[in-house]
Amino acid sequence: MLWFKTLVGVFLQAIFLALFIYVPAGTLYWSDALIWAAVFYAINSSACIYLLLTNPRSIEARLNLPSANQPKQDKIATAILFSAIVISLIACPLDVFHFQVTPAFTGTLKISGLAVFVLGLFLIIASMAANEFAESTVNIQKDRGQKVVDTGVYGLVRHPMYTGFVLFFVGTSLWLGTVLSLVICITSMACGLFFRIRVEEKTLLEGLDGYEEYSKKVKFKLIPFLI
Repeated sequence: MLWFKTLVGVFLQAIFLALFIYVPAGTLYWSDALIWAAVFYAINSSACIYLLLTNPRSIEARLNLPSANQPKQDKIATAILFSAIVISLIACPLDVFHFQVTPAFTGTLKISGLAVFVLGLFLIIASMAANEFAESTVNIQKDRGQKVVDTGVYGLVRHPMYTGFVLFFVGTSLWLGTVLSLVICITSMACGLFFRIRVEEKTLLEGLDGYEEYSKKVKFKLIPFLI
């Protein structure tokens, strides 16, 4: 059942995200978006199969429904982050096909966007592989024996999955979008992650044994030696 839910979920997730690209564009004839969706689905489905074979608990965590223990502040922060994700995606086709306020990226910069997008996706997957407690909502998972994870990418920054999100959406803007959509993406993701990380840090510091020591050991939240 876990395999079925995961593979169906990956497919539906790809369709769901693609809708935020194709619907605002108003056309299906956008080869760059097709490449984006195909790369996302290929990497995500392959990674999920790998995790199902090696660390199924990490997949189970991502499939868990919001807990009754989810703080109210996190519900608000999650809504803000989801809004930031939607805004980041729809900004690309809106400016490319309709507003055309700024030019679309071309050449090396555009190609680098696809590479950054893929790097972000791999970082998200690496975070899942390292942390089997990485649920989609913030709560202390006492029933699962949650503990501090400080290995792998968590030895570099405290929130590597969010770093992956930033790279994922910045890369998407470079590959599919324009200068304006990139500015909108960076601004909206910065706002969304600011509130989400603030709530998550507060919850973990107050409720998870050893997290305060971990935060002193790994000082940076998103980017080593910077943030």
